[in-house]
Amino acid sequence: MKRVVEVCCYTVEDVLLAYEAGAGRVELCADSAAGGTTPSLGLVEYVVQNVPIEVSVMIRPRGGDFTYSQAELDIMERDINRAAEAGAQCVVFGILTEDGFADVDTMARLTLAAQRLGLNVTCHRAFDRAQDPLGFARTLARLGVNRLLTSGQKPHVTEGLPLLRQLVEEVGDDLSIMPCGKISSSLVEQVLQLGVSEIHCRRVETVKSPMLYTPALTMGDPNYNENLRVRIDKVETARIVELVRSWDK
Repeated sequence: MKRVVEVCCYTVEDVLLAYEAGAGRVELCADSAAGGTTPSLGLVEYVVQNVPIEVSVMIRPRGGDFTYSQAELDIMERDINRAAEAGAQCVVFGILTEDGFADVDTMARLTLAAQRLGLNVTCHRAFDRAQDPLGFARTLARLGVNRLLTSGQKPHVTEGLPLLRQLVEEVGDDLSIMPCGKISSSLVEQVLQLGVSEIHCRRVETVKSPMLYTPALTMGDPNYNENLRVRIDKVETARIVELVRSWDK
């Protein structure tokens, strides 16, 4: 069984650190505060052209809920096309109805659009805010979605283990269940015991800006510190990768 560590990345620095740590795939996103939105086309193109790693692209036009207008869905389909043109291997999206169930027709539309372009499809953590999780997962498998990113509908993967185990047992032969949710090196073994082949993580460190001139003025939220930045923790990510690689040895 080939095992893959996917790392959530918001910057090209994140991508390079994830690659150096041995990750097999990166998920490219923007807006970490919202949990990830569609990244810039420039970032996608740069990573595809310069970093030898599999690339998944978040397709989410805004933060907030996962019920979209027709205009937003049209934009998502355009972004799927652009991701394919840029050379990505996978796109990541999820759509819910207003009452919190899988929006089957729209998921089918976007999944087919991606498949026609030769892209794999990951359903993201919209699933974790949905009703009827097992029914949702069966729908994804029926539509030909490749993988489901989920923390088991809990904030932390350890809390979500019961549902994750159910998902693997129920649909794991037809849909790759990719656990996430604050996965650290100390939790890798517990997660792999579920029988999964992929995990998703984002372990980070905070570093000082290299800027020597640091005015007090803030461009965004007044609580945001522009003299600090967050990036992938290469050492901890490498530990996770090594543990995953050595699991079957």
